[in-house]
Amino acid sequence: MHARLSAVLVTFALVFTAATAAQERFGTLQGKVTDEQGQPVPGVTVTVTNAQSGAPRTFVTDANGQYLASDLNPGRYNVVFDLTGFTKVERNDVSVVLGRTFAVDAQMRVGQIAESVQVTAEATPLVDTRSTLIAHNVSAEEFDRLPKARSFQSVALTAPSVNQGEVEGGMQINGASGAENSFTVDGIVTNSLVNGQSRQNTVFEYLQEVQVKTSGISAEYGGALGGVVSAVTKSGGNAFHGEGHYYFEGSALSAAPVKRLVLDPATENFYQDIQDEKSPTHQNEFGGSLGGPIVKDKLFFYGSYSPRHDTQDRPYNYTQGGANSVERGIWNQQLFGKVVAASRRLNATYSLLWTPTTGNGTLAAYNGIEPNTYVGSSSSLDTNVGRGYETQQVNQSATVDLTLRNTAILSFRGGVFHIATATLASRT
Repeated sequence: MHARLSAVLVTFALVFTAATAAQERFGTLQGKVTDEQGQPVPGVTVTVTNAQSGAPRTFVTDANGQYLASDLNPGRYNVVFDLTGFTKVERNDVSVVLGRTFAVDAQMRVGQIAESVQVTAEATPLVDTRSTLIAHNVSAEEFDRLPKARSFQSVALTAPSVNQGEVEGGMQINGASGAENSFTVDGIVTNSLVNGQSRQNTVFEYLQEVQVKTSGISAEYGGALGGVVSAVTKSGGNAFHGEGHYYFEGSALSAAPVKRLVLDPATENFYQDIQDEKSPTHQNEFGGSLGGPIVKDKLFFYGSYSPRHDTQDRPYNYTQGGANSVERGIWNQQLFGKVVAASRRLNATYSLLWTPTTGNGTLAAYNGIEPNTYVGSSSSLDTNVGRGYETQQVNQSATVDLTLRNTAILSFRGGVFHIATATLASRT
């Protein structure tokens, strides 16, 4: 019976590894706790607390003095090692980044319970020595200070080997065009089936980290010949945090339209540059977010809503007489929600990203040899006044990770079970 069960679990691991590995959305800490003589100390309680949200996770060292703190949201953490009869050891400001496993060890000495030793993480920079991946991680505290567009994909331009260009589909990584890259939000692939570009956007207010993988990418991203751009969302914690925002863009703040290159329609022997006038344009984006505890230390929530309304009124001068304007209005909505349950052995997450877009009115391009001119009559654009579109995009992600022991995790991700094992390297 045991052999049969083992065979089934191995089969699950082999069959569903590719389906679940792409759900990369966490970082990991591991380490070994020893005494003053270098001997392993079992039974040490390792408390890993998110410095921003205050959400704690607890782990216990095994018989070899080793622990594995998996499923940690990217961010900065404080790590406390505690065992009765030993001096408490604190490691502050430890950085956890997406897809990386960092080693945080501790040496404990016999002492009073009230005593503690504090260590600043910067004194020993953390390096993932097990991975050959070359990636550029940008945390929330960094991109909050960076000049950027409203799309998380714009952060990718800060990474080496990344360029921007319309011919390449908007983004070029390591010489590969936009359709040859991979985009994920909370581990869910968001590439468009039409042109390969990212079809679902997320605003920065509810992002915790953005990572750009450029070299040494694992086989699970085999379809990404260029790079992988991954966005990870925020989570709630023991403290309530919220924000409100408003952004405005429009013709009042923008330059004149790019000149049009027009070939003379009569002789086709020469061309000229036509400077069209500005079209009144307004983009208003407003929203906010809130996160906090449902049950302290165990259950947390985070939610955000950020709609944007774009309007443009384009004037037309018709070659067959008359003039009027056509208005286009677009609603881009972004609604996000996440619930996280965390304990010593269980970490469960459910998140939903809803990004519908509704557009009314279609604007035809100017094609005359005079500014703002359209060849034809006003009736030729009557059908464009009410022509629009609507797209519904929903991204749902669910993960349940149960730690069986320090070297084995049972995972349920998006309808698939997966057995993951980890090897904790012994260090002397």
